[in-house]
Amino acid sequence: MSLKNKVVANYAGQAWQALIALAFVPIYVRLLGMDGFGLVGLMLSLQALTQLFDLGLGGTISRELARRSSNAVMALESRSLVISFERIIWPMAALIGVVVWLASPFIAREWLHPTQLSDQQTIHAIGIMGLALACMWPTSFYTSALAGLERQGTLNAINAAAATVRAAGVVPLMYYVSSTIETFLWWYVGVGVLHSLIARSFLWRALPNTGEPPRFQWSHLTSSSRFAGGLMAIAVLAVGTTQLDRLAISALRPLSELGIYGVAVALSGGLGRMVQPMFSALYPRFSRLVIAGERSKLDELYRTSTQLVAAIVGAAAAVLIVFSRSVVFLWTGDAMLADEAAVPLAMLCAGTAMNGLMNIPYALQLANGWTRLTVWSNAAALGIGAPLMFWATLHYGINGAPFLWLAANAGYVMISAPLAHRRLLPGYAYIWYTRDIGPPVAIAFATALAARCTLGQAERTPSGFASIFMVACACMLAAGVTAPAGRLLLKKFRARLLPGS
Repeated sequence: MSLKNKVVANYAGQAWQALIALAFVPIYVRLLGMDGFGLVGLMLSLQALTQLFDLGLGGTISRELARRSSNAVMALESRSLVISFERIIWPMAALIGVVVWLASPFIAREWLHPTQLSDQQTIHAIGIMGLALACMWPTSFYTSALAGLERQGTLNAINAAAATVRAAGVVPLMYYVSSTIETFLWWYVGVGVLHSLIARSFLWRALPNTGEPPRFQWSHLTSSSRFAGGLMAIAVLAVGTTQLDRLAISALRPLSELGIYGVAVALSGGLGRMVQPMFSALYPRFSRLVIAGERSKLDELYRTSTQLVAAIVGAAAAVLIVFSRSVVFLWTGDAMLADEAAVPLAMLCAGTAMNGLMNIPYALQLANGWTRLTVWSNAAALGIGAPLMFWATLHYGINGAPFLWLAANAGYVMISAPLAHRRLLPGYAYIWYTRDIGPPVAIAFATALAARCTLGQAERTPSGFASIFMVACACMLAAGVTAPAGRLLLKKFRARLLPGS
């Protein structure tokens, strides 16, 4: 499968997962109530926190399998590499479940502030949550390994199927059996087990078979320990910048506000999904080009992917930020919820858009085995921004909580990006700002603002849905035409559509 087809497969899979996730959120809110949905948001935050137990193994296995796939001799070690990592992954999953279960009374009584659920209900729900997290956790390792092997079609089929069963399958249970948070979480336990086991099965089928049983070898762990340690440090600090806002809300504000904030997080997460397909396809390819020493191909691929990401992210972020209230209202039909979620949604989307722009430079850094810049950037962002974020959350509630995420990503774009380019692509920083990301993002926001001044806020009517859709298309077209890589794609599409024109 070509790189282009892998990117397309990734986008198709992520688009489906985003659609499924967003489609069912209003149903969950209605059936579970804001306290129950707040616990769902807590589970997602704890799921992110469990990456602290990853020890950098997910990113390491992806890079190592990508490097070995370009060398026939090294590829024969892949099975022993995977089994060596597996001996750590599954015990860690069990540890996660035990830790969350033991902490459930403290979390329910001392941390959260439920208004609709009793302490006992909350404790029981968090205990089940720990089991669900333990069952889901190994999946990220196996999906990282499949991504390293560039099995994008298989990976996206597995994830899309799991997302569909997880999101849609629980709804009949909640309607016809019990609409409780416990029912919701038990369903996540079952799907998590199946997802992990199926992903593992496909990974082992994809690995080259040497005819000999794989053996655990400490050398596989120690040889990549420095890189894995860097990834672990990045993960620890990244959890702070991505999850501290939700943890602050859960500790300082009523649980219902965490539910409202979760709605904004779900929508902004859809924006993040627009970048992940490109990163998943490019990181292994960058790794192969780096080890092969093909600098010219690497530079060309880097610029093209940067321009495409800027066009996609810029267009989507422009619509979500400029029409934040309209998007929430069209999605949920709840005017009060739309009013409360609009500001945090706009701030979260701004931070997510800037984070998306940094994904391609980050992939290049990892492909070169360079993690130090990201570690120090995240540490600085967390050290400076976290105290201000807690103060903002205490005084401004969910409108102040996104401060850390927004400020941290602004710092990455303004400070970390030039430093990364100075080392890996000298002289490219100015081009990155002025030609590759600046014009597509600027024209997308100009288009959205012009539409907002002309149309105002959209109502929840067929014409309202149509107007937001047309604005999104206009922003995407304007950003695509502005980016050189976008113009090339449009030209090729036009040539296929109108041969001989």
